[in-house]
Amino acid sequence: QELTCSICLDLFSEPVSTPCGHNFCQGCIGGYWASSSVCSCPLCKRVFEERPELSINRVFAHIAQKYKEMQYGWPPQPKPRQKAVITGASLAEAEQILCDICSGKKKKAVRSCLTCTASYCELHVVPHQQTSLYASQRLLDPHEALRGRTCQEHHRLMEVYCRTDQKCICAICVLEEHRTHTTVSVQTERASKQ
Repeated sequence: QELTCSICLDLFSEPVSTPCGHNFCQGCIGGYWASSSVCSCPLCKRVFEERPELSINRVFAHIAQKYKEMQYGWPPQPKPRQKAVITGASLAEAEQILCDICSGKKKKAVRSCLTCTASYCELHVVPHQQTSLYASQRLLDPHEALRGRTCQEHHRLMEVYCRTDQKCICAICVLEEHRTHTTVSVQTERASKQ
């Protein structure tokens, strides 16, 4: 549990510590702050006057990686949204997209939901196919769903809209070159434009 991010509920990927001492994946906390009007800790709710500059805790990242190797017996795989979009090659030839829900050894995703912005294996896609709650949500082939929605520089899903530059960016972009820009979630900007 100590090696699990409280935002994505998965083992840490590029862990960072906030000034209040809580740990999150760098992409998770960046996305959280980008979609929030105030910059605060998701756990203790401490408000920061400005977005803190966070560095990856290399020791903690190494511990999380060793735990993954010991627990699951295979080298850690990047999270599905971190898969590279290979320029000039078809996405079908790119690396497989893995299920966002599987814990431990992740299975190959067969469908992706545009509303949930998640990819699912054959087992985890069943609720989307059989529950009326998900009836209006569109499912696509995982490669098709990520085409044009992945940051070319950081290979993460573009979930944030930069109002300053008028373009979609990923959570890492928010932490780097768009740090002082006005950003909102893609869903917020879409609702605003509609």
